Amino acid sequence: MFTLSNPKLSRVLRVHDEPYRYFDDAQVHELLCRNGAAYLQHIDTALNALVSGEMELELPGKQLFVDPGECGDFRVMPCICRYPDRVVKTVKIVGTNYIARQVPDQITVGKAFALDPEENFIRAGFAGCLLSSARTGACAVTAIARLQPAAESLLVIGAGRVGFYAALFAAAAGLSRRILFHDRLHQRAVNAAMALQSLFPQCEVTAVAGFEQHETDVAILASDSREPFFGREHPLPALTISLGADTDWQRELYPELSAQLELFVDTRDSLNYGDLKQWQRDGLLDTTQVSDLFAIYRGKRPQQRALFVSTGSALFDNLTIDYLMQTAES
Repeated sequence: MFTLSNPKLSRVLRVHDEPYRYFDDAQVHELLCRNGAAYLQHIDTALNALVSGEMELELPGKQLFVDPGECGDFRVMPCICRYPDRVVKTVKIVGTNYIARQVPDQITVGKAFALDPEENFIRAGFAGCLLSSARTGACAVTAIARLQPAAESLLVIGAGRVGFYAALFAAAAGLSRRILFHDRLHQRAVNAAMALQSLFPQCEVTAVAGFEQHETDVAILASDSREPFFGREHPLPALTISLGADTDWQRELYPELSAQLELFVDTRDSLNYGDLKQWQRDGLLDTTQVSDLFAIYRGKRPQQRALFVSTGSALFDNLTIDYLMQTAES
């Protein structure tokens, strides 16, 4: 009697299904990695459109809600890209899952969504884990392509999902012929090296027990460290990329690097988290001297050894979701 099969009720409540498609982690991975170079080109084209004024961007800072007394949070990350021929509306709601009881071995949990540009219903959902990791890796490689395009060697510290995708897209873009993986769990570095080598046999891929003695053109830090570990007693590369310190309790970089390296960020929102937030608290960072990715695309280049920091941007979520939707429909 009280169900919607009751024609009298259905005439009053007037419920209609909203068209919806879901992309699980396996689909996200396959669509992004099937042609990694095309995915990176999609990002590059969009960023060029943004700085030229062809695209309009609405990018609020991410909202972070921290669990009191715990190393956990959830984030709300909206973005709208308005192209001449289409509008891409996205939002991601993901959590940091250090407890990992119900969802083991997965720090990033949650979903991303694409909204219909006219009617604003959710037209597609995406598993958030590999999407977040892949887009962060793609952001790192986008920075390498602009800040250190002649890089031949790459050290990845942290052989988890983010580090692996950064190395994968670097290999796909032809930016690195020699790739070293290091992880505090050495077998994880071995697994990452073996997997990448099987995908890109033309590259030299190695797992190393320690990183201090290895000189490379670029170093990518993709750890879950809560203490600084990089920047002392080893040669600094031409470009260091920090991806892992995106919360108040995470650190990767020794503070003296603030005076030694020219600083770049994905967006200025990254100044609000991790090492960069702590450097500001300690009076070590002049934020007026920091250049973002948009300045890089307008031609800004480092005049000395450089540091690029990404704490995760809703813009890269948006560009990635746009690519997934277009690729799935083609």
